[in-house]
Amino acid sequence: MTGTIAWWLSRVIRTVYCLCSRPPISARLAPDDDNRSTIYMAKSITQFFERYRLPFKNKRWSWGALRDDVVLLRTWEHEYSGKQKRVVVLQRPEAYLGRDSYGLDERIRHLRQLWEGSSSGYTVIARAEDVNAHPRKIADFRDDAVFVIDRLESEEGGEIVAVLSGLATGDLFKHAQNHKTKAEGKFPDATAQETGLSTGNLAMKLPMIREWLIEVAKRKSTVTYGELMDTFGLHFFLLYTAMRQLGHQCVDAKEPVITALIVDKDSGKCSEGLEAEFGITDDERERARCYELWSDSDETAPTDEAQLIDESKARFDSMLARFSLTQVRPFQAAFREAVFRRFSGRCAISGCDVPEALEAAHINGRDWRHGHNSAEDGLLLRRDLHALYDNGVIQIASDGTVSIGQQAPYYAEFLGVKIVPWLRSM
Repeated sequence: MTGTIAWWLSRVIRTVYCLCSRPPISARLAPDDDNRSTIYMAKSITQFFERYRLPFKNKRWSWGALRDDVVLLRTWEHEYSGKQKRVVVLQRPEAYLGRDSYGLDERIRHLRQLWEGSSSGYTVIARAEDVNAHPRKIADFRDDAVFVIDRLESEEGGEIVAVLSGLATGDLFKHAQNHKTKAEGKFPDATAQETGLSTGNLAMKLPMIREWLIEVAKRKSTVTYGELMDTFGLHFFLLYTAMRQLGHQCVDAKEPVITALIVDKDSGKCSEGLEAEFGITDDERERARCYELWSDSDETAPTDEAQLIDESKARFDSMLARFSLTQVRPFQAAFREAVFRRFSGRCAISGCDVPEALEAAHINGRDWRHGHNSAEDGLLLRRDLHALYDNGVIQIASDGTVSIGQQAPYYAEFLGVKIVPWLRSM
């Protein structure tokens, strides 16, 4: 009897030991799905990168690391295909709309370097605690080796994927001597600019973005990356391209780099791209230079009241003409113009006055098919706010007060805004 109990007890202990010592799913990833290596998990992803002598530039937000010509990227298990040996290294552009991220900025630059064909790329694949969370937290990851990135490819949907060719262990810098990551064609941000993936041509938008930023400088203020993307309908690839081109225009004109006015919404600081692209280490000082240059330009403004009125009218007429060029349904031109004039060319919620970013929206309950096409039937809204209003995320009370749904905390700044003009009967 005693022997039987001892036998069963030993079986239970052995089973528990096997279950507890089984490596996590990310640790079992292997290109041939036959991993027989012993797995040792690092205490953190930060320590893992340091072990390969590729430390994060910033432990809080970096998605990868670069040293010399070696790039190591962190990717996600749920975006990995074991059969095809492919993993997503950058999602489609639309996935980043409205999201400010230094890590994204850094990932773009890492991929651009790999795309040139003279650098060596590798990736560690991690499992997320919650794949739908932003930002995601790492549950575990494979720690005995990294995947070799053989080549990068751009998908039709806009994603960039890495095609993997095997595993690398030990010193990556030695391995890199006989390995270079390949890619074909132009990097996707340039391709997007040429093929018109954004809402409108970037070349046409650049002068408008510059004019908008100059107005920000005159107010001695800043804007966020998300605000710029939303206002001009840019995805992140085009935002990155626009900022680089605008910055170089400033450098060529011997002006302060005006993109120093674009900051992260949480930290109030510029991304590290300002330093990487233009060598600017003090973004506050660069903003002060912008304020000094463009605030002074007000001193030469006309002072004659009649001239000011004429110029104001001319500017409004110009804005109206630009707004008319972006209409969606030509037969609604009269309605759109009436709404534009009613709200003086400004978004009723945000105050945005960039015509290309504005749309005439029917107030909920009004239908153009039923003849509701007067100025009082509509609202002038920024494109992103129009979409939120149509989907019920933004609601407007009977007194014109704006409320924001809990699913859109990014837009909380507009909570409580009162729309003027507003009809009491609505």
